[in-house]
Amino acid sequence: MRPKKTWMTTRMGPWRLFFLTAAMAILPSAALAQEEVVKLGHIRAISDVGIYAAIEKGYFKEQGVRNEITAFASAARMLPALVAGELEISVGTAGAGLFNSIAEGAPFRIVADKGQVRAGTGYTHLAVRKELVDSGQVKGVKDLKGRRVALLAKGAIHAYMLGKMAEEVGLKITDFDLVYLGAPEQMAAFETKAVDASIIVEPWAARLEERGLTVRFRLPEQVKGLVPVQIAGIIYSGKFMKERRSVAQRWMNAYIRGARFYVERGPKDEEVIALIEKYTKLPAKVIKAAIPHYQDPQGRPNLESLTDQIAWLTANGYMKAPIPIEKTVDLSFLK
Repeated sequence: MRPKKTWMTTRMGPWRLFFLTAAMAILPSAALAQEEVVKLGHIRAISDVGIYAAIEKGYFKEQGVRNEITAFASAARMLPALVAGELEISVGTAGAGLFNSIAEGAPFRIVADKGQVRAGTGYTHLAVRKELVDSGQVKGVKDLKGRRVALLAKGAIHAYMLGKMAEEVGLKITDFDLVYLGAPEQMAAFETKAVDASIIVEPWAARLEERGLTVRFRLPEQVKGLVPVQIAGIIYSGKFMKERRSVAQRWMNAYIRGARFYVERGPKDEEVIALIEKYTKLPAKVIKAAIPHYQDPQGRPNLESLTDQIAWLTANGYMKAPIPIEKTVDLSFLK
């Protein structure tokens, strides 16, 4: 009895069907072999959740991209790695280091939003040592004059925010004894009373408060005219944009899906909390206590805020001259 003919055997013939079946069988391994590795630097901030979601939900994998992630103490410390080609993407804040490098011809660009401060989303703010507040030694920002204040890096967004808080009460950024420490180092510094205050980012702020070391002293939305503030962004190296543009686009496609996942679920969603817990290594109760960030669902950074940061950094000596905002961004990947 002859086998029953089907549409595929009639049109293609048995040998063609055999080769098609064999080809389909090897497609997964071929796709895996074509997976592109992207070198990424981050600082384990709560606003990295869009990236974590894109990894864990398989969005990067669908785009044929795999992230090779390295942790840094601050975004400023990623710049040399971007220059050297050790990183292709910097996930962190903009600042004087980035803007000065661009002004000097470096091809780095801010390509997407990673976290903003708006009303109710002050995830980057001023924290003060608890005993100084409880004892009444520090009642306002003015009482921090001459005291040691920690920032992640010189000329970063944290200096801008502290400077704005200082100017509100008639002080300048130079009225503080500034020290530059990564978030984990700030934890140790507060424990030993080596610092009195810090512009800190979540979830480290919640961790400090949980240990009874600091209090959230001044939120950005409490400072007149400060918010919204563009805190963090996705920064591409010039080589990545020029020589691997297709990969850069696919990376962005996956990231935006991850960012929207966060926006749709919200900061208190259990799966979102689990993602942050996995990558920051901090317990869920600390993450739940953290102040969330604002994430633009389209990935668009706040250019007005970045322009004001450049003006402030220039006025306070962190930059020699202002740079046009259009030279610092490339939003062409946001499709």
